[in-house]
Amino acid sequence: MKKLISILLTATLIAGTVTVFAENDTDAVLPDQTITETISEHMQNQVTITADISNTLLTKEADATFELFEIDGESLKSLGTSTQHIARDSESVMFTFDVPQYEIGTHFAVCATGGIESFKYYEDTYPINSFITLPTYKYIDSEGNDAISTGISITINPLSDKPVNLYYNAISTPTSGARVIDGTTMVPARALAEFVGFDVRYDEGYNVEVISLAGKDMYFNIDTAYTTVFGTDLFAPHKTIMIDGTVYIALRTLADAIGSELEIKDYGTHMDINMSESEFVSEYFNQLPVNQWGISSRTNYMVWVSLSEYKVRLYQGRQHHWKPILEAPCAIGAPWTPTVTGSYEYNYKARWDYGTYYVGPCLVFYRGYALHSVLLNYNGTEYDGRVGVQISHGCIRLKKKDIDFIANTIPVGTRIYITP
Repeated sequence: MKKLISILLTATLIAGTVTVFAENDTDAVLPDQTITETISEHMQNQVTITADISNTLLTKEADATFELFEIDGESLKSLGTSTQHIARDSESVMFTFDVPQYEIGTHFAVCATGGIESFKYYEDTYPINSFITLPTYKYIDSEGNDAISTGISITINPLSDKPVNLYYNAISTPTSGARVIDGTTMVPARALAEFVGFDVRYDEGYNVEVISLAGKDMYFNIDTAYTTVFGTDLFAPHKTIMIDGTVYIALRTLADAIGSELEIKDYGTHMDINMSESEFVSEYFNQLPVNQWGISSRTNYMVWVSLSEYKVRLYQGRQHHWKPILEAPCAIGAPWTPTVTGSYEYNYKARWDYGTYYVGPCLVFYRGYALHSVLLNYNGTEYDGRVGVQISHGCIRLKKKDIDFIANTIPVGTRIYITP
């Protein structure tokens, strides 16, 4: 690592080369500092590097090491190393070197030897094993007092876990932050599982992420590899971890559990992984008529009204992957004022008053047709709460709690699909 260097009065620093400035070279001074005419006679025995961390979501924990060198004629003499641990939430660290006494004005050489990608000094970025000078000097501070500098400030670009672009059945998933950690592909559990179609909940009491579908559960215990998949205990290839409030699980464990194959393309700087469609998941969704029919919606919700069953069903998900979240009884149009059938979209919300009673909220989807509450007194009690009958002027009536839930859940643009 030691290199022969030429003592130059002025030069430009390049990677892998040390430039040593003369004692009166003001280029080595920060822009807002003025070096004094006379170098201080005070002796020092410590040199520091203050490093801010360029935080990224993919920061990889590592031990960063810098080495300090004495400039001895045309050679470098190592004065030792300083190591600091960089955690995912680290904002700054300081590297301290205890050295033999030196006079202010002495210049040292320093380089990063491991644990980081690179570092930035002023406007330039330097990779591992690149040398820069570390000047010491006396200056006048902003209050007019003598001061000394025995260190430099840099910005560290930490090591990063390899990012992963994840697809399910060739469809891009909302899994920002998926990454390769310690050689294992780790993915945000909730984002991926919900996209595939599972329910996800965090059990704070047991510190476990629970992923469920069709009455079957997977338990990912945080901070351990111990995992339970559909009643079978196993150890995942990497422990389940939580980063910035997001639970990360081993992709391979989830894929194997639901019978998905992984197609992996490694591009060096990142990976693309396609997770094939799970037969277990597909069988669950394909049993639902709305998925068989291929109904789509501009939102993540869809409402199916079955007039023959006097039922309103609310679904969440997407085309072919609708999952029921509410089933409620309803009243429909009287024989002489029937409810329309067909495919519509929720347009706006209103409330309709009729003097002695009102209905609302009213989710209007076509002309004067709407999903709305049964007839209500102004004190909140039911004026006419009948459901399961043909009684309205064409609108679909639901109990107050059910229409309130739907109104508070679906956004404008949600598909309203009505069948005979």
